[in-house]
Amino acid sequence: MNDDTLLKSIKKALSDLEERGDIVLCSKVPDNPAKHVYDVVRTLVPSEELTLSELSGLRSLVFQAIGDEQFFDWEMPTLTGFKAEEFKEIAEKLPQG
Repeated sequence: MNDDTLLKSIKKALSDLEERGDIVLCSKVPDNPAKHVYDVVRTLVPSEELTLSELSGLRSLVFQAIGDEQFFDWEMPTLTGFKAEEFKEIAEKLPQG
């Protein structure tokens, strides 16, 4: 999904909600509320290009890396900025396959 697809999806969702009577958009330019929601969502979504399967693969890769002391050695926190425990917390946020 690219940025344009996300913005179009948000616009459609807002229009659908308005048609159902669930919300009332009070804007002279209907795109403005959709753009605001889009901007907020973009701060939370790392990349629309990554699929759930790919994110799940990254999760597995991180757990594999931090479990291998030869790979994740004393230098890895210097190289990456994160300790193994921090990578574990990050990986746990990623979806499971």
